[in-house]
Amino acid sequence: MTRRRLRAFRRWMRSCAIASSDALEIVENASSGIAVKALCELREGDVVATIPKAACLTIRTSAARTAIEEAGIDGSLGLSFALMFERSLGATSKWFGYLQVLPEREEVPLVWSSEEVDRLLAGTELHKTVQEDQAVICEDWKEYIEPLIHSGPLELDPKFFGVDQYFSAKTLVASRSFQIDDYHGYGMVPLADLFNHKTGAENVHFTSEFLPSDSDEEDDAVVTDTSGNDQSPSVDLNTNSAGDSPVAQQGYNHDPASREHSDGDPDTLEMIIVRDVEAGAEVFNTYGLMGNAALLHRYGFTEPDNHFDIVNIDLNLILEWSSFKFSNRHSRVRLSLWRKLEFSPCASQDSEYFEISYDGEPQVELLVLLYIIFLPDDTYEKLSYLIDSFKDADEISKITKLTQITTSECSKKPDEAKELLLNRSVCIALLSLADRRESLYGSNSVEDDLNKLKTCCSLNERKLYHSLTLRICERTILAKLRAYASRSLKSMKRKR
Repeated sequence: MTRRRLRAFRRWMRSCAIASSDALEIVENASSGIAVKALCELREGDVVATIPKAACLTIRTSAARTAIEEAGIDGSLGLSFALMFERSLGATSKWFGYLQVLPEREEVPLVWSSEEVDRLLAGTELHKTVQEDQAVICEDWKEYIEPLIHSGPLELDPKFFGVDQYFSAKTLVASRSFQIDDYHGYGMVPLADLFNHKTGAENVHFTSEFLPSDSDEEDDAVVTDTSGNDQSPSVDLNTNSAGDSPVAQQGYNHDPASREHSDGDPDTLEMIIVRDVEAGAEVFNTYGLMGNAALLHRYGFTEPDNHFDIVNIDLNLILEWSSFKFSNRHSRVRLSLWRKLEFSPCASQDSEYFEISYDGEPQVELLVLLYIIFLPDDTYEKLSYLIDSFKDADEISKITKLTQITTSECSKKPDEAKELLLNRSVCIALLSLADRRESLYGSNSVEDDLNKLKTCCSLNERKLYHSLTLRICERTILAKLRAYASRSLKSMKRKR
């Protein structure tokens, strides 16, 4: 069945003028699903596919365009409805051949059951996020999609537009759509969405050329995926026209001497090799430089030892810890002074937090807050009195001035100011906060998670496997945070 669908997809691509190099082979296997492999060596600069924008499924190109625009919905919500509508048309849809190679849904946490979200994601960066997403998407369906079913201009079969179908469409749009241009907005781009992700080691970039009618100059426009990460080409676009290899059989040329930049086509998207690919190897795209929480959230998978992983420590958790150690009033007053110094945490929706990087280093704003929390009352009053002197200063200058006002240790240079924040109290606080943050994962230790991962099948227990990978990566960062604080404590002892 799958081979038949792939053959039908190739026929559909040809009917839509999507040109794919004969050097690319679309394959499917049980472990990784659909992938794109190279039948021969591909070299940097090869254009391996061209895709007309008219072949992309967007709000503008969908048969439901009028209904969507009259309903005043756009963005991913509008595109999700367009996808559901085209699926409801069956074989009469312009994209029927393409839709057959798409899964019913991506198995991302958004479509996990509430029990699975609580059991598998407890303590991770995704737990609260997924719960909020599920609630918002249900509200969107009730507010925008349900009215179209019952009173819209189209005669819609409810079985294709229920809340489950909407969730499924949202997973595909979130994981596969690209921002095409200002006119089309987000769209599903056939063929481009079949290339799998590899962080920091992509082989192909997806780009569009726009040629202003009143200018002889080119403006290479970057096409982005829905994660918002630019997929900009690192080489000039080019056309190729001769040769004996499978690449050349579809009009692609390996001869560098013949590579001249094309005039481009504002109605066409191109896929360009930006890193050489050996014959037989998989050709990777990139979805951006993301940590495992973002990868699992949007795409349903993780990567071991992902150097873009982070862990967040919520501001409320810090205030709870501080209020337990001091008092609620003490914590709020010190936080207020910290804000007056124009420091701020990261923010997302209704939460504020601090990031701990892959190497365990805490965000400097967190160190400043902890430093202020531990100031003696008389020193705090002195700092509060001089608050106006910090106005318009840059971060390093503010930290330097802060430590000069509050301590007699002023010998370090400005570029070492961050170290001045790491006094004994701050380091012990970091250790305590790491323990509190880790307690959110439950009673199982990281060793328990590691042992469970060793016996877990990534194919048959996909949800468990990737949630365990996420937990382990996050808990490893917390261990690095403890090591970071412990090293600083030992360094202080040696200097005494």
